[in-house]
Amino acid sequence: MLKLKYIFIFLLSFGFKIVNSQNDKIFIKGKITETGSNKTIEGVAIQVSNTSFGTFSNKKGEFTLDLPKKAIYKLLLSHVSYQSFIKEVKAGKLDTLSVTISLLQRSNLLDSISVYAVHKPETLVGKTNYSIFDFDFYEDKLILLTAQNSLSKAQIQLSTYEGKIISSYELPKEAGEAKHFFHDYEGYTDIICKDSVFRLDVLNTELMVMPIQQKDFTKFIEPIEDTANSHFYYHDNWEKYPLFNYYYLKTNDSLNHLLTTITNSDLMKLYNLEYYYLPPQLQLEARRIAQRYKTDKRIVAALLSGFTQSMFYEPLYAPIFILKDTICIFNHHNDHLYHYNKQNKFIDSISISYHHPKNWREWKKQLFVDELSNKVYAFFSKNGHHYLKQIHHQTGKEVATYKLKHHSAEKIKIKDGYVYYVYRPFDSTQERFLYRERIE
Repeated sequence: MLKLKYIFIFLLSFGFKIVNSQNDKIFIKGKITETGSNKTIEGVAIQVSNTSFGTFSNKKGEFTLDLPKKAIYKLLLSHVSYQSFIKEVKAGKLDTLSVTISLLQRSNLLDSISVYAVHKPETLVGKTNYSIFDFDFYEDKLILLTAQNSLSKAQIQLSTYEGKIISSYELPKEAGEAKHFFHDYEGYTDIICKDSVFRLDVLNTELMVMPIQQKDFTKFIEPIEDTANSHFYYHDNWEKYPLFNYYYLKTNDSLNHLLTTITNSDLMKLYNLEYYYLPPQLQLEARRIAQRYKTDKRIVAALLSGFTQSMFYEPLYAPIFILKDTICIFNHHNDHLYHYNKQNKFIDSISISYHHPKNWREWKKQLFVDELSNKVYAFFSKNGHHYLKQIHHQTGKEVATYKLKHHSAEKIKIKDGYVYYVYRPFDSTQERFLYRERIE
C-alpha cells in the first residue's frame, strides 16, 4: 500500500514527458509486402493494440497512422490470405516513422487441417548443452534465458523461431542469480535477478542490456499493468495484504483516480484477527512496530504470527486486461468480471464460476491473453495434464478447452493462436526445450 505515493511521484516526474513535448503525436508510414516476392499486399487490416486506431493497406500496400505519442506501439496485421503478424514499433524521439512489414502466405486449407488435427508440439529451440528457463517475444524473434547448470551463470540469447541463435549476452556475476523475465507496460522485456534488474532491447540484431535500479523497478515499473487511451493503469498490490486498488492516471492530468478495490473479505477477517491471537508481549511489539512505520498494528501482527506464510493465506489474483477498448477486471475473489469503457466508466458486472472446479486444486490462478485475437485463457491442471479453457471476455463463460500434449509444461505464454512453453520429459536427461502448439 505504501507503493502508491512512489508510483504517483514517478509518473509525475518521468511518465509524462510527452505532455510537455511540443508534439504529442506520431505519424507512422508503412508498406506491406509478401515475404520472398516483395509483392505489395492490398487490404491488410492494421489495428493498433489496445486502442481504437486502425486502417487498411491500399493498392500499393501502403498505410498511414496518426497516433498519440508513446514509447512502443503494437500493430496487429491480419489478412485472409496471409498469416497474422504483430509488429512492434518503437518511437524513440522521432515524430515520423517508416516501417516495412513482410507477411507470409497462409498454407492451403488442406495442409492446415492435416497439420492441426495431429496437434503435434513443435520444437522451436532445443540445445544439448544448455536449458531454457524462460523466454519472451521480440517482433519476429525470441529472447531466451538459458543456463547450463545454474541460473547463477545465465545467458540471454536472441533466437529465430527456427532455433538459430543470433546474439548472446552473459549476465555479470554481480547481478546475482537470474530469476525470470518480466514483460513491462512499455513492451520491453526485463530480466529480474537476485540483486539487479536489466532492460533488454535489440539494436541491429545485437542484444542491448541496460541496468535499472531495483527500487525504481519495484516502485515505478512493476505496478503499472498497461497503458491505453492516454491512461496509465496501475495497482498498489502487496502479496502480504488481502486488499489492493486499481488506479488510472491520465497523461494530461496530475491526479490519480481510483478504478476499483479488490479484496477477499473472508480472508481479511482472519487476517485482522491475528492481532488478538497474539500473546500480550507480541501485541505490544506489534503496536511499537506499527507506530514506528506508521502502519496498521493488524498488518504487523499477521506478519509476526506467520499467517501470511500459512496454508490459510492466499495472495489476491484479480488481473486487469484491456480487450477491444474494454477494460476487464477478473475478480476471482467475489466471482465477478467487471467491465469499464475507455473513459473508465463502469459498464457492468458479470458473474463468473470457471475458477470453481469440483476439485479446487485444478485451478492454477493464471489467465493468459492472446493479443492478436483478444482471447482469454484460464489455466487448469488435472490428473497430471494441463488444460487451457477459453473464457469469453464479455460473458465470462467457458467457450472451449484445449489439452496440452506435454503434461509438465512450464512458463506458458500465448501468442497468435499458439501456446508456447518450456518442457523437459519426466525422468529424461534432455535439457529444457522451447515448444509451441497450435490451439484448436
